[in-house]
Amino acid sequence: MPARTHSHIISFTFLFWLLAASGSMAEENTAAKLPDTLTLGYALSLSDNNHPDNVIASSRLLAAKARQKSIEGASGFQTTLSGRLRWVEPENNIIDDGNDDNMIALTARKRLFDFGQSEDSVSAAKAGVDAQELKVINYRAQRRIDIMQAFFNVILADLAYARDNELMAIKYVRFDRAQDRHRLGQIAAVELLNAENEYHVTRTVRYASDVRRRATRATLANILNHPGELPTNLVRPELDVFDREIPEIEDLQTQVLETNPAIQALRFDLLASQKKVASARARKKPTVDLELQAADHSRYSRNNYRYQAGLLFEVPLGTSGAIDADIAEQRALMTAASAALIKAEMNARQRVLELWQELYVLNARRDEAKVFSEYRDTALDRDRGLYELDVSADLGDSLALYSQANYQRAKADYDFAIAWAELDAILGKPVNVQKQQTSTDKK
Repeated sequence: MPARTHSHIISFTFLFWLLAASGSMAEENTAAKLPDTLTLGYALSLSDNNHPDNVIASSRLLAAKARQKSIEGASGFQTTLSGRLRWVEPENNIIDDGNDDNMIALTARKRLFDFGQSEDSVSAAKAGVDAQELKVINYRAQRRIDIMQAFFNVILADLAYARDNELMAIKYVRFDRAQDRHRLGQIAAVELLNAENEYHVTRTVRYASDVRRRATRATLANILNHPGELPTNLVRPELDVFDREIPEIEDLQTQVLETNPAIQALRFDLLASQKKVASARARKKPTVDLELQAADHSRYSRNNYRYQAGLLFEVPLGTSGAIDADIAEQRALMTAASAALIKAEMNARQRVLELWQELYVLNARRDEAKVFSEYRDTALDRDRGLYELDVSADLGDSLALYSQANYQRAKADYDFAIAWAELDAILGKPVNVQKQQTSTDKK
């Protein structure tokens, strides 16, 4: 086959592969975009994507595992290949009077005994990995809560905008009527200015609500690792936390000390610190190493051996205080780890108490918001009937109050759901506050 034809085949093959890869990448990018209509289930399915915070947490875990492998590897056989190229001028009475004194050697060395120094170092590294795995679990639970809160904030921002938009419209109609009445001399200028002022106040609030709608969507997009992709519509989720029974506070405070991932991680951190102290202390004690070597030399000498095996003993006599300083540092870190664990246990018990109290208050607030919503719904029907019968000139504040009732009820529900999610997370339970996912959520 001619070289040019072969080159053309390679070029066309590469071009075809490039176009196919570009097409698949485009499909992935298209599929990866947030849908215009977003569900909570879909949002939570993105909690483990390549968000920078996820990458940081995973990288710390990988670093801890690599550190463990490095320490474990250091306790095994260490092999080195060494060589030497040297020119010498031998003595006249030396049998081998050549000038070459070259050498190549393969050496293997393994620590046999060090009073537990290596074992404690490996145990410390293993505890560090266990701690980091629990920190990742705790982080993922908190990330799901952050996604829920950001999702709920978008819905609440839309409801607040609807409320404020209704109120601004009411104030504008009243200001417009005040202008007509002022032209007819029915009201004074001060009353007209008051109506205009009320309209401008509500307009400012409405503008702020409109701005918050975009801001909350941008926050949600960033948390989902889709910056700039602002979802248009959010489906209000069906929550399953409203029928849960609130446990006794004593049971919760006992359970949190046993199952909280952050506390368990700090216990492994403390264990790692204790092992590091023991390993540092063992550095003051002797060590025994096994050394094996196979070598080849370019010149003969009674001191040159082809094979050798031996035991090497090392007893530290003086280190200028370096070992004592290391022990003091590790003891200080162990004391800090112990204090961090005690503080975390106190904070967890306190936070459980606060969440327990919040659940009772929020449950009462939900009842209040439900009754207020039903009242405003009934009042709106009444005022709409009066308006249609020409008994009333307008619906007055009914629409705005109805929108306010919708906002208050949604906020009470979402605050209640977030409190349950935080309680589940702090107890080390799966974080999920919505009902079984629908087929739409799973897409």
